[in-house]
Amino acid sequence: MGILLITLASALVFGLVVFFICEEKSLVNANFSDMKGLFTEELKLSECMGEFNTFRYMVLYIAILLSFDLIVLQLVFIPNGLGAAEMMAYIFMPSLVGSWIILLVKWSYQPVIKVISSFMYGAGYMGAAVIAFGITYLTSM
Repeated sequence: MGILLITLASALVFGLVVFFICEEKSLVNANFSDMKGLFTEELKLSECMGEFNTFRYMVLYIAILLSFDLIVLQLVFIPNGLGAAEMMAYIFMPSLVGSWIILLVKWSYQPVIKVISSFMYGAGYMGAAVIAFGITYLTSM
C-alpha cells in the first residue's frame, strides 16, 4: 500500500510540474486580452491554438507523461504485482487531484482559461496513463 501512495504522489507532482512548464511555454507570448477576445469576439479557436502552440505543447506533455508512465509500470507495477484496482487509482487519482489544484491556482485570474487548463491536464494525464497500460499489456502477452 505504501508503494502505491508514493507512486501516486510522484505521478501527481511530476505531472503538475511538466504541465505547468508546458503551459507556461505555450503562453509565453500570449496577451491575455487576446485570449479574452476568444470569448467576446468571433475568433476561431484553431487560430488561437496555432498562435500559442498549444497543440504542440500538449503533445509534448503527453509524450513526457507516457514515457514516465512506462517507466513506472516497468519499475513499480509489474515487480510489485499491483492489480486493476491500483491501476485505476494510478489513472484517476493524480488526474483528479491535479485538476483540482489547477482550478485553485489563480482561480480569480482568468477562470475560464483555468477550467480549460484543468480539463487539458486531466485528459492528457488519463490518456497517457491508459496508453501506457495498454502498451504494457499488449507487449507482455
